[in-house]
Amino acid sequence: MPALVVTLIGLGTLAFGAVYPWGYQPLFVATVLLALVGLRRGVQREVRPLAAGLLLLWAAVSAQLLPMPRATVEALSPHTIDLLNQYSPAFANGAAERIPLSINPRSTQLGALALGGLGLYLLGAPALLDSRTLRRLPRALAIFAVPLALFGIYSREYNNGLMYWFWLPLDGGASNQFGPFINRNHFAGWMLMAVCLLVGALFGQVEHASPGGGDSRYQRRLAWMSSAQANGLFLMSGTVLVCVISLFWTLSRSAMTGFGVAGVAFLWLALTRRRLGTTRRAVVVAALGTALLAGVMWRGPARLLGWFRDERDLFGRLDAWRDGWGVVRDFPLFGTGINTYADAMLFYQRSNPGTFLAQAHNDYLQVLVEGGLLVTIPAAIAIILLVYAIRRNLRAARDQARGYWIRAGAAVGLLAVAAQEVFEFSLQIPANALLFCTLAAVALTPVNGTSRRAVSRDSIEAPKSASDVSLS
Repeated sequence: MPALVVTLIGLGTLAFGAVYPWGYQPLFVATVLLALVGLRRGVQREVRPLAAGLLLLWAAVSAQLLPMPRATVEALSPHTIDLLNQYSPAFANGAAERIPLSINPRSTQLGALALGGLGLYLLGAPALLDSRTLRRLPRALAIFAVPLALFGIYSREYNNGLMYWFWLPLDGGASNQFGPFINRNHFAGWMLMAVCLLVGALFGQVEHASPGGGDSRYQRRLAWMSSAQANGLFLMSGTVLVCVISLFWTLSRSAMTGFGVAGVAFLWLALTRRRLGTTRRAVVVAALGTALLAGVMWRGPARLLGWFRDERDLFGRLDAWRDGWGVVRDFPLFGTGINTYADAMLFYQRSNPGTFLAQAHNDYLQVLVEGGLLVTIPAAIAIILLVYAIRRNLRAARDQARGYWIRAGAAVGLLAVAAQEVFEFSLQIPANALLFCTLAAVALTPVNGTSRRAVSRDSIEAPKSASDVSLS
């Protein structure tokens, strides 16, 4: 199962993030089929409140597609009529007697289908995971993430203006491309989520590692250094370093900010987890600091500092947010329709002349623009229920080592990309959205679904004394 999930994510990623119909259509069909396999026995009890929240959200989006008499739409959302008079010749000529709240029903229908498919996947995927497959998933993802990171760095430095050095994107250029993504910020969002899961797996290996055999401290240390545990830990450490370096190589300020948020979250988890012990806690904190230092030093502190000091991009985003807020004032209750921000900006964009902004560069604002309170309130409820379900599951997994940290790493990845979304729209890329839902499924993987033997093996209490020489 981990290989199948990573293969699905990988194919979508390599297909330019699955942003074109030939990419996202088979991707969403595959996710629905996979979800149905997981849901064949019904929705698990632990995620039923979340399922209700997602259903409410999907119903709110679908309500924007319901045909209504003109008079009803004018009473509910008068600016919809004004905008459609400019946007739709058929509507302006009076050909349409019943209309939906969405100004572009076809785009909203696509958004509703994507939301429904990914929602089913989020609910069904946890049932496909258990203790054994949960530990295998980060390793499978690492096998794909390392070549992707190296390819991203190489393609950025040796870019001829074409994707894969032969493909011209439909948006007219690849000056901002990074690896298989047309936008470097989207690559950074993907890698931000992946590296958090890998860091969680690394910390789980540190906590689970057991001392080597031998009479003396030197013998135990030497025995552990030559063990399979040590080899796995070193390989995962190298994987994390490569991925973090590629993240910083993008020069994506939003992703680096998200990684900073993730670092604080991991630090808090390490300092408050009693099972780690003093020695292992020092190891995980040092590993976290080393990863951050490697990313900064490899890209260059001066260049990173100068990039953050450049305020032009920030001011451009602030102007774009003001344009978006203008739509919110005119469509506060029902929005313009999910996936219609680009249509609204044909009439509301006033800033950034010479550049058409098809996204708000703030997904929270964009949901408010497109969905109004009708969609925003159910979306907030679904997020709260997701956070509650993950928190409850992490508490249930606290007696495990690797199982807890892998779930925690996935949860931190969700938090990190949520921070990035304040300035970006990475989760509008289908491959990134699929990875996001996969991390949510990992964080929600039921603890009581594992075998007794697996739980017993993964729950061995880590030595807390100073004689734990295998990691000292």
